[in-house]
Amino acid sequence: MNNLESQLEKLKDTLFNQECVKTYFSLKRQIEQNVELNELREIIKFHAQEMTKNMENDEIYFKNKELYEKVLNEYNEHPLIADYNVVFEEVNSLLKQLKNIIE
Repeated sequence: MNNLESQLEKLKDTLFNQECVKTYFSLKRQIEQNVELNELREIIKFHAQEMTKNMENDEIYFKNKELYEKVLNEYNEHPLIADYNVVFEEVNSLLKQLKNIIE
């Protein structure tokens, strides 16, 4: 392993040991395994598809849009998702800082 590879490995280890990165991956796993959130995502996807299929039929389109927005709001207000979004922004900021340093 050359010096560059060694330094990159250290950087990776340092990055993955950051508390916000650990929290990010923990929340991501919890969200992926959460039955309620998986069901909500499927309902959101269903209503989005129905809106696309029924763009010419206002009644069906707007009924599905209303349901889509209601379920999406419920999904986004779930504590795991709310926490994930906050941590996602922290990790994103960290990565942007890293990018700026490298450039």
